[in-house]
Amino acid sequence: PPVLPGYSYIRPLGSGVFADVYLFEQDMPRRVVAVKVLVDDAVNPEVIRTFNAEADIMARLSAHASIVTIYQASISADGRPYFVMEYCPDNMSAKYKKGPLPVAEVLDTGVRIAAALETAHRSGLLHRDIKPSNILITSLGTPVLADFGVATALEPLDDGEEVFAMSVPWSSPEVLEQRVTGSVAAEVWSLGATLYTLLAGRSPFESPDREKTRRGG
Repeated sequence: PPVLPGYSYIRPLGSGVFADVYLFEQDMPRRVVAVKVLVDDAVNPEVIRTFNAEADIMARLSAHASIVTIYQASISADGRPYFVMEYCPDNMSAKYKKGPLPVAEVLDTGVRIAAALETAHRSGLLHRDIKPSNILITSLGTPVLADFGVATALEPLDDGEEVFAMSVPWSSPEVLEQRVTGSVAAEVWSLGATLYTLLAGRSPFESPDREKTRRGG
């Protein structure tokens, strides 16, 4: 974990290919926060650009009640970019794996996340990775959209190389077939697939008979 003035390290929360997330306590105002920091091996100009873009996007959108709040972004003493965000103790992926969620809770989640997505789209941004694990649960129990690490502009740059990012069980057919890198319609598909997962306790095209699925039947 990085050494951050004004923050005390508590424990790790998770790790990924490019970044790790840690739980810290902020001295003033006193509160627990999540700190996302680039791993040493990932510090290169392109990854730093993407990481900084995510911080900028979250800062622009986090005033929305259903988008995770970012508090600060900077460079740690050892040269790794990081940002400090609201700590959310749970996520929808962990919740649905314990069992299908009540219809009322899923409807409430759908309305809130749809509103968050509309705000992103009106701001000219696509999230491109809507799935249960990217819907976090705040300390007050409300769902918020997180992880804009693969977000992109609605209008692609002429000289920009297309990058396909997908989470297969929740990605639309046109993204899976690499016909588009993302679109508003594809985001709606992913949200629908996510809500199905929360209701059914499994992704839309996963057979409830796992043994049959494994045999390829």
